[in-house]
Amino acid sequence: MKKDMINLTLAPLGTIAILTIVATAFSTPAYAQSEREYFDGFSIGAQAGWEERSINETVLPNSINVPLSDKSSGITYGGFVGYDRQFDNFVVGLEAGFSPNGKTLNAPVLGGGSIELDSKWSGDISVRAGATITPKLLAYGRVGYGINRYRVSGFVPGNTAPVASESVTGNGVIFGGGLEYALKRNVSLRAEYRRKEFDGSLSSDQVLSGVTFRF
Repeated sequence: MKKDMINLTLAPLGTIAILTIVATAFSTPAYAQSEREYFDGFSIGAQAGWEERSINETVLPNSINVPLSDKSSGITYGGFVGYDRQFDNFVVGLEAGFSPNGKTLNAPVLGGGSIELDSKWSGDISVRAGATITPKLLAYGRVGYGINRYRVSGFVPGNTAPVASESVTGNGVIFGGGLEYALKRNVSLRAEYRRKEFDGSLSSDQVLSGVTFRF
């Protein structure tokens, strides 16, 4: 499995987009917040939802070199911090997120034993941009860069200790979109679909809901 490799096509585009949007937002002179602008300022929040993770790839190439093909789903959760600027109906922002949990993928090995991928944590940084449908309802899209730290281990029958093990940091892209609704000036709720594609074939689909506090 490839380690610590950034998608050479998408990563530069994501970096350029992030720098362009951030430069535009911060080069605009400060102004008094309008009564209609509910999506402006620094934010912190938490989110949780459902995730399906899958892989179909040969792993541990330097030792046992076996295929791992599996799919697993369950609860995911995490937190995020960000900054948004609102220009009339248009909103653009930068956000960083972290999740301390992940799904375990495993598959039997021909001749006995098993192979396992155990996700430890994941993080991401992304830009989002959108427009308000009503003063309190924002529709937005998201694109960015993510990392996933995990361990791949191979086991033989009758032995709980792995015969081969490797820690990997997978890199990749994230993209998706969602809706955010402002309950009041500094509190909002959001729902979002998010796709993550890491090195090789490791990927995940997430449906998340969260709460955001602005200040």
